[in-house]
Amino acid sequence: MTQPRHRFRDRLVAEAVRLEEDRLGRILDDPAAEARAREAGGDFEQRILRRAGQLPLGRRIEASLEGLAQVRAWLLFALMLLAFLAGVGAAGAVFGRESTVNILVALSALLGLQLLMLLLWVVVSLYRPRKGGNRGGMLGRAALGSLHWLGRRFSRRPESALVLSASVGLMRRQGLGRWLAGSLTHGLWALFSLGALLASLFALSVRQYDFVWGTTLLDEQSFVLILGVLSAPMHGLGWPVPDAGLVSVSRIGMVGGAGREVWSSFLLSSLLLYGLVPRTLLALFSLVLARRSVGKLRLDTSLPGYARLSDRLDSPSRSMGVLDPRPKDQGAPVAHQRQKPHPIAGEVVLIGLELERDVRHWPPRLAGLEWTTLGRADERSQRQDVIAALRARSEAPGVVLVVCSLARTPDRGAERFLSLVRESTDAPVWAILDEGNRLEARGADGARRVRQWEATVSRAGLAYALEVDLDNADHPGSRELAGLVGQDGARP
Repeated sequence: MTQPRHRFRDRLVAEAVRLEEDRLGRILDDPAAEARAREAGGDFEQRILRRAGQLPLGRRIEASLEGLAQVRAWLLFALMLLAFLAGVGAAGAVFGRESTVNILVALSALLGLQLLMLLLWVVVSLYRPRKGGNRGGMLGRAALGSLHWLGRRFSRRPESALVLSASVGLMRRQGLGRWLAGSLTHGLWALFSLGALLASLFALSVRQYDFVWGTTLLDEQSFVLILGVLSAPMHGLGWPVPDAGLVSVSRIGMVGGAGREVWSSFLLSSLLLYGLVPRTLLALFSLVLARRSVGKLRLDTSLPGYARLSDRLDSPSRSMGVLDPRPKDQGAPVAHQRQKPHPIAGEVVLIGLELERDVRHWPPRLAGLEWTTLGRADERSQRQDVIAALRARSEAPGVVLVVCSLARTPDRGAERFLSLVRESTDAPVWAILDEGNRLEARGADGARRVRQWEATVSRAGLAYALEVDLDNADHPGSRELAGLVGQDGARP
């Protein structure tokens, strides 16, 4: 069991590192960690795991995992204790100060809700057995969510939020979250049943109770039929069960005290066979499947955050350089022809090129637009990572958007990068000209800067250029962009 747990922990560290690099929009530069990963060999995923563990951030995440494990262990113990005490409390409510127990009320209080929830779990599992990987029982999902929330609150390390976000992402794969939630759901109900069974056994051992029944809707024959169904397994095991005669004399208003031992045995057997045993078996079954899911779990190396590492971990990074001097006979740049393309149906990939916006505001969040970010290309190494991620994609996206800053004058390096983006994918590449408000604040000529970028985009061979304001959904360019990528101008 040790090996799968360590493999999961390694992947959790790598996933947390990826999330942080996606937030920053760049790869954390650590040549020593990358060299060790290449020297360790193995496939691409193994090199990613090795690099993540060697990064200073990875080591801090490892330390945070230790603290979170302790917090979660105590929280889990508290949940288990509460479940057990809830069962004890339910039995205490049934076997109170009164010496007469209504068998229907007792069965409903101790078994009714959990049997209903078990039936719902079975129906959902059969109806959608492979979908909704984060399912597994409402109680378990609520408990997992509480553990995550409380772990975030109690842990004082800044990396804890990364760890919790990464664990949520991993639990969505291979049905891991579903089976972990299922094992927690069934485990807590098993503890509830155990508490109810032990408390009921204690109450019946130290006090004398008379069992009665009574109902307005059901006649005696219907009640006998229900009891026959419930007591069939007990009868098969040779345990005493109530018969029609006992049911008749135990009705409310009849002479009390009949068949105390039989009714007690029936109630305790019901708690055992319909509460504790099935929940315990299902909890163990879910744990086995969760362990199998952990064994099958792999990183999704097609994600942009991992794909950016392909060049760094496969071979020494290739220098992209700058553009060679433009041939003398090239002549003046051709003005960009602004012909509006047809709307795009498919994934939208976003790249940032030498933007002035803070990394805390990357990627931009604009109502009506959804995209997959490959990161920012503010430095040469970041440009190499972005191009590597784009080339590593198995399928071309619907469109690649390169966000360029109007606050910067386009140069040959930007032109070369735009050309490389176009050459690295079969998808159409558009230049999104943003940060014009920063240029206006400096009193510069915005129209002239737009023309400069359009000329650069034209020479780079991109399909389209569009001036937008990615912080303003009502900007005409933003609304046009939303319509072009098939998310027509949705507003918050």
